[in-house]
This record gives sequence, structure tokens and C-alpha cells, in this order.
Amino acid sequence: MHFLALLLVVALMWVTPLRKGLPGDLPKTWVAWVLRREAGQKRLGGVLLALLPLVLLVLLQWWLQRNGLGLFGLLLFALVLLACVGRRDPLGELADGFERAWARGDEEAAALVAEQEMGVTAEGEQPVLAQVRATLVREVLHGYVVTVFWFALFGPAGALGYRLLRLLADETEVPASAPAAALSHALEWIPARLLAASFALVGHFDHVRAVLADVLLSWDVPSDELVHRAAEAALDGGNRPLADSSDTGVLADTRTLLVRALTVWAVALALLAVLG
Repeated sequence: MHFLALLLVVALMWVTPLRKGLPGDLPKTWVAWVLRREAGQKRLGGVLLALLPLVLLVLLQWWLQRNGLGLFGLLLFALVLLACVGRRDPLGELADGFERAWARGDEEAAALVAEQEMGVTAEGEQPVLAQVRATLVREVLHGYVVTVFWFALFGPAGALGYRLLRLLADETEVPASAPAAALSHALEWIPARLLAASFALVGHFDHVRAVLADVLLSWDVPSDELVHRAAEAALDGGNRPLADSSDTGVLADTRTLLVRALTVWAVALALLAVLG
């Protein structure tokens, strides 16, 4: 059922306006409510309260399976996954404004767009481009790869648990963000390395391997930094561009790399579904 739900979600995101998930961000609304409660301001209490919907979700999933309501179970799987995917569309409109400004040669406007729409602040040409690429890679990691990885293993509870922890970890000014960040890092450790490996497969393998040789198995290296290094190595390791000649945008190679990496994930999940 996990793979069927994934196929349904991919189809919905492809042919409907649900490319950014469900219209209302229910997990984010819940975390915001938790942070307004007294328990949400405590380290352990905030984490436990934020994860409370997992109990209700598991009970609902058990009840649907116990009563043979497989179709409703499939819809539940799909709805939860849609609620947990990334909201910023890194393969679509997220960097469109930046890329259009850069194509006009207006680098100041491009930097301003990057700051307003993506939170990227940097000086000089390469730092801006590098940080925009890092933002796209990070959004793919958090919004798609880690979410799908834990969904494939543990179903809706895995995807929702990670999404709630990631949202709480991003609230750096509250006490509960520290344990949530530690748990998020643990959940991201394996998927981040699998994503880095997929960059090596679809990009420049030897260069990625050389860049990550000393840090691939390091627990202390943040997942965002690891996948950014892998993406930069995959993009810069050769003389030939990855994108088609028809796509001349400054982020064309980055998008191509991300799409190819996600295709590797899709093929791997399909094989696991057939074999399992």
C-alpha cells in the first residue's frame, strides 16, 4: 500500500494544483499551536506534545485495517504524505524569479529575489549561486527524500513524525528545538547519504567520491552540508553540462541533477515494491 500511495501522490502532484501538498499546512498549524502552550516551551514536553498526532494516526490506521477498509486506508496514506511533502516546490517555481533576473544580467535584482523568496543572503556572484543551489538541494532533501524514506519504511507515521520534528527544530528560539533538531538529524542521516550517493550515480561519480571520502560516515557533519557538497561535486566534476542544450538557465544543471536523483529513488522504490 505504501507504493500505491506514493504513486497516487506523485500523480496528484503532477496533474493537479497539489504540487506543494495540501492547501492547508496542518502539521505547521499544529506545531504553532504546541508552541503557544506552556508544555510546548519545555524541552521534552514540547517534543512529546508535538508528536501527539502520531498516536491518533496509528490508532486510525489500525482501525481502518481491522475493519477491512483498504480504500480509505490508501486515501489516508496519500493525504498524510501530501500533508508532509515540501511546500516550496524546489523543482518548479521556487527559483524562477531568481533565474529570470539572472538571465537579464541584473545580478543585484537576482540577489534581492534570492533574499526575499529563499532567505539567501550573500555577497559576490558565486556565493549567491552556491547558496541558491544549496537551498534547492536542502528543500529536496527535507521536503521529499527524508519524508518518502520514512514513509516507505513506516507508512504515514514515519512521514508525519519527521515533518513535525523538522518544523519544531526550525523554531530555534524555543527550548524544544534542540532535542527536535537532534532527532531530525538522526532521521536525516541515512537518507542524506543515500541522496549523496544518487548524486554520484547521476553526476560525476569520481569527483563526488573524492569530496565525500572523509565525511560520508561522519555523524557530526550536518545533512544539509553533506548533500550540498555532494551536489556541488556532481555538478563541477566534469566539463560537460548535465542539462539539455535547450535549457540555458543558470540553475538548469542543478534541476537536472535533482530530477535524475529523484528518478533513481523512484526506480529503487519500484524495485523494492516488486521484490517485496
